[in-house]
Amino acid sequence: MRKLIVFTLCLLLVGFAVSAKNDKDKDKNMVNIGTYSLDDHFEAKFWKEMFKGGGPGQPGNTLMAVGEGFIFKRAVLESVGDQTESGYDAATTYVGGVLTLNSSGPWLNKGKLRDTAIIAINNSVSNAAPGHLEFHLVFGGQFDDTGYFYRVDAWYQGEPRIQIDDEGNWIFHRDSIFEDIIIQIAEEPIDGVPSGGGGERPGKVNYGTYSTCDPPDFNTKFWKEMFKGGGPGQPGNVLKAIGDGFVFKHAVLEGEGVLTDPDYQDATMYVGGKLTLNSSGPWLNKGQLRARDITAHNFFTWDDSGLHFELRFEGIFEDTGIYFKVLAWYDGQPEMKGWGNTSYEFQRGSDFHAKIIISATEITEELTRDCDED
Repeated sequence: MRKLIVFTLCLLLVGFAVSAKNDKDKDKNMVNIGTYSLDDHFEAKFWKEMFKGGGPGQPGNTLMAVGEGFIFKRAVLESVGDQTESGYDAATTYVGGVLTLNSSGPWLNKGKLRDTAIIAINNSVSNAAPGHLEFHLVFGGQFDDTGYFYRVDAWYQGEPRIQIDDEGNWIFHRDSIFEDIIIQIAEEPIDGVPSGGGGERPGKVNYGTYSTCDPPDFNTKFWKEMFKGGGPGQPGNVLKAIGDGFVFKHAVLEGEGVLTDPDYQDATMYVGGKLTLNSSGPWLNKGQLRARDITAHNFFTWDDSGLHFELRFEGIFEDTGIYFKVLAWYDGQPEMKGWGNTSYEFQRGSDFHAKIIISATEITEELTRDCDED
């Protein structure tokens, strides 16, 4: 009887060891280590850059590329500097990218591999001929929660399709052709990836108060009000504002607001606004925060010196417990298109100031436009 028990235990232990080995081999066989190139191993579908920053080469633009078994998205243009590779004119840094590989490509037999908070460097030439663009995009790192490393190189030469709307706003450029893409998958770190790729992941959100007051924590670019309602102060006008790491848009003028500040002559209210913060600003290390259906209150005065306004709104970012409060103010002579004619088009200004609070708790602090109080 004792021999039977010992024999049975031995069988169980052997069975467990074989099962554990098979599970390990099964996990290892999920990933196919190697170097894969376009056309030889997989196909690409398209790349696309949305001109959310206002035009080519502008911070805030977002880049994505899609192909057989891979998606690279949410890469936000942070800065443009000197080229880092001979043969190109400039190098653009994108941050906050997300790469997902799946089993539609040759690198995986099942499941997915994912990396976030990617830093990508794009060396480019855009002045060789009208409409012609050349670039070499490179990024790499370590896939989340795995021991696998990667590097991606993508080259392009061609004339991408550019879309500009009827109002002259840059929307995007894109193409479905790459010169080549090489994707390397390895069990050891791969040389030559941009600094920060695959490194230690810091916390996502940096709570605090940020302003454009000197010295600035971030910079604004422009605000713009489209006269969809027919002219200044008309319901239906649409307001947006853009800066480093933030986009506020889709805010529709609903009508007159309640004037509670005696320093101004009038008040309006905007509804349906959308705020997006990304890691190009100081408030995030990776990813994005979004809030929709924002109501913004605007106090303003028109006088001989120009337009003066304060725009205020606050809320909670979607699917988070993170609060925000925003104050933006402007004093100047905005650019007018259609002003004085029967067809008003828009007004736009730059060099506006802003303060933004990001908090894990409800915000009771009142923001003021006085930079001396920072």
